[in-house]
Parts: sequence; C-alpha cells; structure tokens
Amino acid sequence: MTIGMTDKAPRRAEGADEFPPLTRGQIGYTAIVALLAWTFAVYDLITFGNLLPLIQADFGWSNATASYVATFVGLGSLVIALTVGPLIDFVGRRFALVVTTGGAAISSGLAALAVGPVSLIIVRSLAGFGMSEQAVNSAYLNEVFGARAKGFLYGIVQAGWPLGVMLSAGLAAVLTPTVGWRGVFVIATFPLAVILICRFGLKESPYFLKVKRLRELRRDGKVAEAEALGRKWQLDMAGDRLNTYAELFTPALRRHSIALGAMFFFKIIADSQLTVLATSVLSQAKGIELTGALWTVFIGNAVALVGYLFFGWLGDRIGRRGTVIIAQTLAAVCTALLLFVAQGFAIVVVFYSLVLFFAQGAAAPFFAYVGESYPTRIRGSGAAYINVAGPVGGIFGPLIYGSLQQAGASPTVAAASGAVAALIAAACLLAARPIRPGQELASVSH
Repeated sequence: MTIGMTDKAPRRAEGADEFPPLTRGQIGYTAIVALLAWTFAVYDLITFGNLLPLIQADFGWSNATASYVATFVGLGSLVIALTVGPLIDFVGRRFALVVTTGGAAISSGLAALAVGPVSLIIVRSLAGFGMSEQAVNSAYLNEVFGARAKGFLYGIVQAGWPLGVMLSAGLAAVLTPTVGWRGVFVIATFPLAVILICRFGLKESPYFLKVKRLRELRRDGKVAEAEALGRKWQLDMAGDRLNTYAELFTPALRRHSIALGAMFFFKIIADSQLTVLATSVLSQAKGIELTGALWTVFIGNAVALVGYLFFGWLGDRIGRRGTVIIAQTLAAVCTALLLFVAQGFAIVVVFYSLVLFFAQGAAAPFFAYVGESYPTRIRGSGAAYINVAGPVGGIFGPLIYGSLQQAGASPTVAAASGAVAALIAAACLLAARPIRPGQELASVSH
C-alpha cells in the first residue's frame, strides 16, 4: 500500500528544506562508535556459541537439546533482525543504532538469568538486534561517509567482526574459570551500555532527514512541493510504501535484490564451514590438533583484519561489485588449495589465513555496495534483508558438511562444498547492477 496523504498542517516552516552534511569531527565520531558497537555486537554473538557447551553441562542438557536451543536461538534472532529494516527507514538511522545496541545489551544481561531452554531462547533471540548492527551501519555509514574514501572507512568498521571473534575467544577463556558463563554474559553488558550512551551523541543522517521531510509534505497534501524537493535532492519517493520489504521485489529492484540475497546466502554457506566449523574442518580434513587449530583460527582472523581494509580501499578504486567478485573467487581458489594441496602446519596456517583474508575481506566492499545500491527510502530494509539471508546460509553450511560425510564423502571432499559455494556467490553478484566508483550517493542509488 502506498503511503497516503492527509490535510494536517505542515510540520516544518516553509523553506526549511536544507540539511547540511556531517562535519569531519562528527563523521570521525560516528565511525569510532560504529566500530566499537559492531565489535561488541560480534563479541556478544560469538560468546553464546563459545559458552553453549558450559551452559549445556550446567543445565544437564543432552546434545539434542543443546542443538535445538542453538537452532531456535538462531531462528528467533532472524525474526528480530527483520524488524530492524522498517525501523531504519521510518524511524531513523540514529534511533535504529540505539535500539540495536540496547537490544544486544539486554540480551546479554538477561541471558545470565536464564533458568532453562525456553527462557534462554527468548532472551538470546534478542541478539538479533546486535546482528542487525551490520544492516544499520550499511545504511547509516553510506549516508555520512564521503564518496571517494567510503569503502576504506567502512572497511575499518567492518573489521569489528574479527576483532569481536578474537575478543570473545580471549575473554571467555580468561573469565569463565572465575566468573562462570553467567558472569561472562553480565560483563558483556557493560561495554554495550557504554556504547549505548555514546550513541546518543550521534547525528541523524541528512539523507534520512530529507526523506522524512518529503514524507511529511506528502502526508500534508503538498505533493507538488514534495516532488519539486525530491527532484532537487535526487530522491524519488513515488514508490514509497509502508511495507518496505515488498518494494525490494518490485520489477525495478527484483533482479538486484535476488542477486544480492543469493550472493550472501552462498557466501555464508562457505564462510560458516571455515569459521563456525573451523576447528572441526582443520582437525578432520588436515589433521591439525585442537590447540593448533585454535591458533590457526586466531592468526587467520588477525590476517582478515588486513583484508577488510585492503578490499575496502580497492573497492573505492575499481568498484565494489567487481572487488567482491574477485575476492570471493580467490577465496574459493584458496579454499581448494587449503584442502587438497596444503600440507604441514605452517602451510595450512598460510592458506587458511588467505581464505579469511579474501572471504571476510569481501564483506567490507559488499555491505558498502549494498547500502549505496538501494534508494534512500528503503536503504535500511535492503541491508536488513541481505543481512538475514546470510545467516540462513549459515544454517545450511554445517548441514551440508555433515550430510556429505554421512553420505560417505571424506572430510576434505565435504569441506570442498564451501569452495563451490564461494564460487557460486561470486557468480550471483554478476546479476547485480554495476556501480562506477567515486560517485555521490544520490546519483548512484536513484
């Protein structure tokens, strides 16, 4: 349904139609807060997986019960994450940032009070807000960063993923023996609470303020004025709907949305096998014992930090779509070399690190590309939809790996399905629209 109009009085004075861009100081502050928020959101998400064996032992659950809890927490998180898209597009980018950080903090705090599987599923489903940091950042940072260095700056923020993974592994190992799993969750709320306070100092995106102004004019019956301002600002509001997700699949955007969703779905199938199942794959396929596998994962994530920065920078110069296709293709090649060629601990570390360098590094230009490729009125919903499509692939990745082994495939061949998925992800992006680098956001997304 298209948003209607009423005869209410105007909500702003005539002529109050200019919204200046953020200053350099405001942009810097925004980037720092976004990086810290994403780092601790990832820390919160990964910590649940790291602590699940301890939670299982504490409650005396069977392996099947623990698996069901993890599955329903994942599904609940996806439902929560989908609510964030319309929030970004109708209430505001800044407010959505506050909600996602607050939701993650509440999820961690309440998890410490869980008394059984049902209560844990309910409170940990709120972690979907933390997962949605990535979608909010994709919309918000695209609108505040300058066109020419956007990818590199966004790469710095996206690097919060490996930082959060390493932080979770380190702190869980140090804190769990003294404070237990409940104490670890309580401690996780404090940095999130600090970031929540910092976020109240953020400024709203000028792009969203313009969209909000155009919606007000349309509701007030000033259609001609709204259309004139929309042309001036290069903001097309003709297809504006209450159901923002439906607009993603209108004829003008359907192919692009399907291509992006499929790309991230297959990407996370591949990524999940060498992140979630990293120690299993390395031990079963390469014969690396647990301690060595953990060190391999740690070193690989440290190298991935460089990947985020490099591919963010490269996307600014040759285009983000092409950069992601190159990175995903090379991730597939390196995965195959890791599985079928690399021998010995040092060589395995090198190739595993290269896989993460390319695969995780591709996320920086990808989400910058997602944000710039959708119209401002649905930028948040587009990013939220893509952000959910990936974790669905994350459910299938371990299932494919396990199913292939049950069918008689060796661990090496089963893990090779990740290389195939990475290659399919690169191919899917060929169907998405190309965007020349260095263009201003308004001219790109409309």
